[in-house]
Amino acid sequence: MEDWRVLLGLGGFLLTLIGFVYTRAEKSAATTRELEQRTHKNELAIVQQRADAAEKYATKHELREAVDDMKNAMNGRFDRIETKLDKKEREIA
Repeated sequence: MEDWRVLLGLGGFLLTLIGFVYTRAEKSAATTRELEQRTHKNELAIVQQRADAAEKYATKHELREAVDDMKNAMNGRFDRIETKLDKKEREIA
């Protein structure tokens, strides 16, 4: 009878441990998603500030360079998103 209690206690401990690890992993994933979103918003804000500064203070050549940089940054961001989507599609398939 005592062995049964020990096994039940051990099982309860293991379930509690698994639950704890799972909740920590979920919290970590949520934090990571939030940081990715904040990073993306910051990148967009930086690009917008550069565009505003270029528009106010730049010569035509500098303005063209800023526009090209913004296009490259946007295209690079879309390329990274497409790469992530392709990776997830491969994982699902």
